[in-house]
Amino acid sequence: SNGKKIEMKTEALTSMSWLQLFIVLLSLIAGIFTPPILSFLNVEETLFSTKLKNDHATKVSSSAKIEKKLPDIPPLPSRVICNEETLSQFLHKSPVNGLHIVCFDQMEPSSADNEEEDKVRLTFYADAVAEGKEQITISKKDLKWDRLKTTLAVELELEHPGPLQQPWAVFTTKGERIVGVEDVLTTDLSSTKSEMFIVESLLASNTVVLTGGGQWVWPGVKVGFKREVELYSIMPGDVSSHPNTTTIIETLSLSPLVLSVHKFLSDEECGHVRMRSEPSMKYSKVTLKDADIGKEASEWRTSQNTFLRSDGDAVMRDLEYRTASLTRVPRGHQEHLQVLRYGNTEFYSAHHDFFDPAHYRQDQNTLRLIQNGKRNR
Repeated sequence: SNGKKIEMKTEALTSMSWLQLFIVLLSLIAGIFTPPILSFLNVEETLFSTKLKNDHATKVSSSAKIEKKLPDIPPLPSRVICNEETLSQFLHKSPVNGLHIVCFDQMEPSSADNEEEDKVRLTFYADAVAEGKEQITISKKDLKWDRLKTTLAVELELEHPGPLQQPWAVFTTKGERIVGVEDVLTTDLSSTKSEMFIVESLLASNTVVLTGGGQWVWPGVKVGFKREVELYSIMPGDVSSHPNTTTIIETLSLSPLVLSVHKFLSDEECGHVRMRSEPSMKYSKVTLKDADIGKEASEWRTSQNTFLRSDGDAVMRDLEYRTASLTRVPRGHQEHLQVLRYGNTEFYSAHHDFFDPAHYRQDQNTLRLIQNGKRNR
């Protein structure tokens, strides 16, 4: 009996020894191979993460390159819908030679034909009268400036500018110049002179104004008509730090066109101009016609005048910016501010404020100044 007990204990110990030995060997193997496996897995994960990061960096880099290639497109003009309210601010009862209104309306494709091309309907108001209304339709894909300017010339009967004429131009309803018939276009998409920008500006504006003389003129519409005009926010060819303001333009006469600008100068600014002009006032001269050479200027003019420069004068400089914004003509085109003074009985006889080249053939300086009539007032 005791012998059996000893044998059974021995067999139990032997079984436990084998089990323990197996566990020890398994632990040993696991201890040997686990670190390399974990290390390998970690390396693989690191490599995969690095690859993802590299791929992402490559994509970002590629995107950055694509973005760098895209030009900065200038902002398009604001849309002014060509409706009755808008047209009432530009159309006249009587024709105005050289002033035309054109509407660009994008038409939706017909649902009956899904393959129909996008089209643009052009509505023309020749000489700024409702009776001159004409309409045509153009495929949008054919809307190129070369074709458009030919279409405008034909529909509005615009003459090709001669050597002594200013080329016609197109403006937004706020007087922002879009393009002129003789403008040289560029392939630079970031330029306002690219064909893409010009065409998109015409479409975005919806309503545009075409002037035969190529310079902006506020339409008179009718006597007593009042128009609010933004100042400083629209500054052709320049930038002013002055905050945006508005003024009122009132039509006093249509023929000739006479506009009154409300409160364009403050009392303080008028006082400053008078103070600046006082020391340099002189009796005025006139440019004599060929038939009047040798006569005294006092036969036509006895008043006094002077010209004031804006150099170093903040008030005078601000007046230049304000004038440029009001007229929508770059500040560099202005003369120095002229101040006139009329004493008791002094006068300036009625006269045309331009020079007819035919009357100044012997005055080469005046002919050069006006370029034989092309650069006249």
